Amino acid sequence: VVGGNTRAGIYSQIAQVTCTEGSTSCISVEELQDVGANTAPAELGVPEWAVAAVEARGDDPKRLEGLILPGRYVVNPSADAQGILTDLITRSATSLEESGIVPRAEAINLTPYELLNAASLIEREAPAGDFDKVARVILNRLEEPMRLQFDSTVNYGLSEVEVATTDADREAVTPWNTYAMDGLPETPIAAVSMEALHAMENPAEGDWLYFVTVDVDGTTVFNDTFEQHQEDTMRALDSGVLDSNR
Repeated sequence: VVGGNTRAGIYSQIAQVTCTEGSTSCISVEELQDVGANTAPAELGVPEWAVAAVEARGDDPKRLEGLILPGRYVVNPSADAQGILTDLITRSATSLEESGIVPRAEAINLTPYELLNAASLIEREAPAGDFDKVARVILNRLEEPMRLQFDSTVNYGLSEVEVATTDADREAVTPWNTYAMDGLPETPIAAVSMEALHAMENPAEGDWLYFVTVDVDGTTVFNDTFEQHQEDTMRALDSGVLDSNR
Protein backbone atom coordinates (compact mmCIF):
# COMPACT_ATOMS: atom_id res chain seq x y z
CA VAL A 1 0.00 0.00 0.00
CA VAL A 2 1.39 3.39 -0.89
CA GLY A 3 1.85 5.32 2.30
CA GLY A 4 4.57 3.44 4.13
CA ASN A 5 2.80 0.92 6.34
CA THR A 6 4.72 -1.17 8.86
CA ARG A 7 3.91 -4.89 8.69
CA ALA A 8 3.97 -6.86 11.94
CA GLY A 9 6.41 -9.77 11.86
CA ILE A 10 5.73 -13.33 12.96
CA TYR A 11 7.53 -12.85 16.30
CA SER A 12 5.40 -9.79 17.08
CA GLN A 13 2.22 -11.71 16.29
CA ILE A 14 3.23 -14.65 18.49
CA ALA A 15 4.23 -12.35 21.36
CA GLN A 16 0.88 -10.59 21.17
CA VAL A 17 -0.99 -13.91 21.44
CA THR A 18 0.97 -14.91 24.56
CA CYS A 19 0.26 -11.60 26.26
CA THR A 20 -3.51 -11.58 26.59
CA GLU A 21 -5.28 -9.43 29.15
CA GLY A 22 -4.46 -10.56 32.66
CA SER A 23 -1.52 -12.73 31.59
CA THR A 24 1.45 -12.81 33.95
CA SER A 25 3.86 -14.71 31.69
CA CYS A 26 4.09 -12.81 28.42
CA ILE A 27 6.70 -13.97 25.91
CA SER A 28 8.53 -10.99 24.44
CA VAL A 29 9.55 -10.45 20.83
CA GLU A 30 13.16 -10.37 22.01
CA GLU A 31 12.86 -13.80 23.65
CA LEU A 32 11.41 -15.28 20.48
CA GLN A 33 14.09 -13.66 18.33
CA ASP A 34 16.83 -15.01 20.60
CA VAL A 35 15.46 -18.55 20.39
CA GLY A 36 14.94 -18.29 16.64
CA ALA A 37 18.46 -17.03 16.10
CA ASN A 38 20.40 -19.27 18.46
CA THR A 39 18.60 -22.60 18.86
CA ALA A 40 19.63 -25.44 16.55
CA PRO A 41 17.07 -25.65 13.71
CA ALA A 42 16.48 -29.38 14.23
CA GLU A 43 15.60 -28.72 17.88
CA LEU A 44 12.92 -26.28 16.71
CA GLY A 45 11.33 -28.83 14.40
CA VAL A 46 12.69 -27.35 11.18
CA PRO A 47 12.21 -29.98 8.44
CA GLU A 48 15.37 -31.69 7.23
CA TRP A 49 15.12 -30.10 3.77
CA ALA A 50 15.26 -26.61 5.31
CA VAL A 51 17.96 -27.09 7.96
CA ALA A 52 20.96 -26.20 5.77
CA ALA A 53 19.35 -22.99 4.50
CA VAL A 54 18.39 -21.94 8.02
CA GLU A 55 21.88 -22.68 9.35
CA ALA A 56 23.41 -20.68 6.49
CA ARG A 57 21.79 -17.53 7.89
CA GLY A 58 23.81 -17.85 11.11
CA ASP A 59 22.23 -16.01 14.03
CA ASP A 60 19.79 -13.96 11.96
CA PRO A 61 16.37 -14.05 13.72
CA LYS A 62 14.70 -13.90 10.28
CA ARG A 63 16.15 -17.28 9.33
CA LEU A 64 12.89 -19.00 10.34
CA GLU A 65 10.75 -16.87 8.02
CA GLY A 66 8.24 -18.90 6.04
CA LEU A 67 8.49 -22.00 8.23
CA ILE A 68 5.36 -21.17 10.24
CA LEU A 69 2.29 -21.43 8.04
CA PRO A 70 -0.59 -18.99 8.49
CA GLY A 71 -3.56 -20.42 10.34
CA ARG A 72 -5.29 -20.71 13.70
CA TYR A 73 -3.16 -22.18 16.48
CA VAL A 74 -3.87 -22.87 20.13
CA VAL A 75 -0.79 -21.70 22.02
CA ASN A 76 0.05 -23.22 25.40
CA PRO A 77 0.15 -20.20 27.74
CA SER A 78 2.58 -21.96 30.07
CA ALA A 79 5.13 -22.79 27.35
CA ASP A 80 8.38 -20.87 27.01
CA ALA A 81 9.59 -19.20 23.81
CA GLN A 82 11.36 -22.32 22.53
CA GLY A 83 8.36 -24.52 23.26
CA ILE A 84 6.00 -22.22 21.40
CA LEU A 85 8.24 -21.88 18.34
CA THR A 86 8.94 -25.61 18.24
CA ASP A 87 5.23 -26.41 18.38
CA LEU A 88 4.34 -23.97 15.58
CA ILE A 89 7.21 -25.00 13.32
CA THR A 90 6.63 -28.73 13.88
CA ARG A 91 2.93 -28.45 13.05
CA SER A 92 3.71 -26.39 9.96
CA ALA A 93 6.37 -28.86 8.82
CA THR A 94 3.85 -31.69 9.14
CA SER A 95 1.35 -29.78 6.99
CA LEU A 96 4.01 -29.08 4.38
CA GLU A 97 5.12 -32.70 4.26
CA GLU A 98 1.52 -33.91 3.99
CA SER A 99 0.93 -31.47 1.12
CA GLY A 100 3.61 -33.29 -0.87
CA ILE A 101 6.07 -30.41 -1.01
CA VAL A 102 9.09 -32.67 -1.62
CA PRO A 103 7.91 -34.48 -4.79
CA ARG A 104 6.05 -31.41 -6.06
CA ALA A 105 9.17 -29.29 -5.78
CA GLU A 106 11.14 -31.89 -7.71
CA ALA A 107 8.50 -31.80 -10.47
CA ILE A 108 9.28 -28.12 -11.17
CA ASN A 109 13.05 -28.49 -10.68
CA LEU A 110 13.19 -26.75 -7.32
CA THR A 111 14.17 -27.91 -3.85
CA PRO A 112 11.38 -27.91 -1.24
CA TYR A 113 12.95 -24.85 0.42
CA GLU A 114 13.15 -23.05 -2.92
CA LEU A 115 9.49 -23.85 -3.53
CA LEU A 116 8.55 -22.41 -0.13
CA ASN A 117 10.72 -19.37 -0.85
CA ALA A 118 9.17 -18.76 -4.27
CA ALA A 119 5.66 -19.17 -2.84
CA SER A 120 6.42 -16.41 -0.33
CA LEU A 121 7.09 -14.07 -3.26
CA ILE A 122 3.66 -14.92 -4.64
CA GLU A 123 2.15 -13.97 -1.27
CA ARG A 124 3.68 -10.52 -1.46
CA GLU A 125 3.51 -9.87 -5.22
CA ALA A 126 0.36 -11.45 -6.60
CA PRO A 127 -3.20 -10.14 -6.43
CA ALA A 128 -6.00 -12.62 -5.84
CA GLY A 129 -6.62 -14.66 -8.97
CA ASP A 130 -3.13 -14.18 -10.39
CA PHE A 131 -1.09 -16.44 -8.11
CA ASP A 132 -0.47 -19.02 -10.84
CA LYS A 133 0.61 -16.35 -13.35
CA VAL A 134 3.16 -14.87 -10.96
CA ALA A 135 4.39 -18.41 -10.31
CA ARG A 136 4.99 -18.79 -14.03
CA VAL A 137 6.90 -15.49 -14.17
CA ILE A 138 9.15 -16.68 -11.34
CA LEU A 139 9.91 -19.98 -13.06
CA ASN A 140 10.42 -18.32 -16.46
CA ARG A 141 12.88 -15.82 -15.01
CA LEU A 142 14.80 -18.46 -13.08
CA GLU A 143 15.04 -20.56 -16.24
CA GLU A 144 16.31 -17.70 -18.47
CA PRO A 145 18.17 -16.93 -16.16
CA MET A 146 17.37 -13.31 -15.27
CA ARG A 147 17.04 -11.53 -11.98
CA LEU A 148 13.59 -11.61 -10.42
CA GLN A 149 13.60 -7.88 -9.56
CA PHE A 150 10.61 -8.04 -7.22
CA ASP A 151 9.90 -4.93 -5.16
CA SER A 152 8.58 -7.11 -2.34
CA THR A 153 12.10 -8.44 -1.79
CA VAL A 154 13.36 -4.87 -1.54
CA ASN A 155 10.62 -3.93 0.92
CA TYR A 156 11.46 -6.91 3.13
CA GLY A 157 14.66 -5.19 4.21
CA LEU A 158 12.95 -1.83 4.87
CA SER A 159 11.16 -0.54 7.95
CA GLU A 160 8.20 0.70 5.88
CA VAL A 161 6.37 -1.13 3.10
CA GLU A 162 5.23 0.53 -0.14
CA VAL A 163 4.16 -0.63 -3.59
CA ALA A 164 6.90 1.54 -5.07
CA THR A 165 10.60 1.49 -4.20
CA THR A 166 13.30 4.06 -4.89
CA ASP A 167 16.46 3.65 -6.96
CA ALA A 168 18.47 3.66 -3.73
CA ASP A 169 16.23 0.95 -2.25
CA ARG A 170 16.72 -1.28 -5.29
CA GLU A 171 20.49 -0.81 -5.32
CA ALA A 172 20.93 -1.82 -1.69
CA VAL A 173 22.51 -5.25 -1.31
CA THR A 174 20.61 -7.38 1.21
CA PRO A 175 20.03 -11.13 1.59
CA TRP A 176 16.61 -10.64 -0.03
CA ASN A 177 16.87 -7.89 -2.67
CA THR A 178 16.37 -9.65 -6.01
CA TYR A 179 17.31 -6.49 -7.91
CA ALA A 180 20.83 -6.83 -6.51
CA MET A 181 21.21 -10.62 -6.54
CA ASP A 182 20.62 -13.59 -8.81
CA GLY A 183 18.02 -16.23 -8.03
CA LEU A 184 15.72 -16.39 -5.03
CA PRO A 185 16.19 -14.53 -1.73
CA GLU A 186 18.17 -16.32 0.96
CA THR A 187 14.98 -16.92 2.96
CA PRO A 188 11.25 -16.65 2.31
CA ILE A 189 9.88 -13.14 2.86
CA ALA A 190 6.45 -14.06 4.26
CA ALA A 191 4.32 -16.77 5.79
CA VAL A 192 3.10 -18.95 2.93
CA SER A 193 -0.50 -19.98 2.35
CA MET A 194 -1.44 -23.30 0.80
CA GLU A 195 -2.94 -21.29 -2.08
CA ALA A 196 0.47 -19.81 -2.89
CA LEU A 197 2.15 -23.21 -2.58
CA HIS A 198 -0.37 -24.83 -4.90
CA ALA A 199 0.06 -22.00 -7.43
CA MET A 200 3.81 -22.48 -7.40
CA GLU A 201 3.35 -26.22 -7.85
CA ASN A 202 0.81 -25.70 -10.65
CA PRO A 203 1.87 -22.56 -12.54
CA ALA A 204 -0.19 -21.15 -15.40
CA GLU A 205 1.01 -21.74 -18.94
CA GLY A 206 2.64 -18.69 -20.48
CA ASP A 207 5.84 -17.01 -21.64
CA TRP A 208 5.51 -14.00 -19.34
CA LEU A 209 8.64 -12.44 -17.93
CA TYR A 210 7.12 -9.21 -16.61
CA PHE A 211 4.11 -7.99 -14.68
CA VAL A 212 3.07 -4.68 -13.17
CA THR A 213 0.08 -3.34 -11.26
CA VAL A 214 -1.28 -0.52 -13.39
CA ASP A 215 -3.92 1.13 -11.20
CA VAL A 216 -5.02 1.64 -7.62
CA ASP A 217 -7.65 -1.09 -8.03
CA GLY A 218 -4.86 -3.66 -8.30
CA THR A 219 -5.24 -4.53 -11.99
CA THR A 220 -2.10 -6.47 -12.94
CA VAL A 221 -0.85 -6.88 -16.50
CA PHE A 222 1.51 -9.67 -17.64
CA ASN A 223 3.86 -9.32 -20.61
CA ASP A 224 6.35 -11.37 -22.61
CA THR A 225 8.59 -8.49 -23.75
CA PHE A 226 10.32 -5.59 -22.06
CA GLU A 227 8.83 -3.17 -24.59
CA GLN A 228 5.29 -4.20 -23.63
CA HIS A 229 6.24 -4.00 -19.97
CA GLN A 230 7.59 -0.46 -20.39
CA GLU A 231 4.29 0.66 -21.89
CA ASP A 232 2.33 -0.75 -18.97
CA THR A 233 4.81 0.66 -16.47
CA MET A 234 4.07 4.11 -17.92
CA ARG A 235 0.37 3.42 -17.32
CA ALA A 236 1.20 2.58 -13.72
CA LEU A 237 3.23 5.77 -13.32
CA ASP A 238 0.43 7.85 -14.81
CA SER A 239 -2.07 6.31 -12.38
CA GLY A 240 0.17 7.15 -9.41
CA VAL A 241 0.37 3.57 -8.17
CA LEU A 242 4.18 3.59 -8.33
CA ASP A 243 4.62 6.84 -6.40
CA SER A 244 6.90 6.57 -3.37
CA ASN A 245 6.76 8.64 -0.19
CA ARG A 246 10.49 8.21 0.34
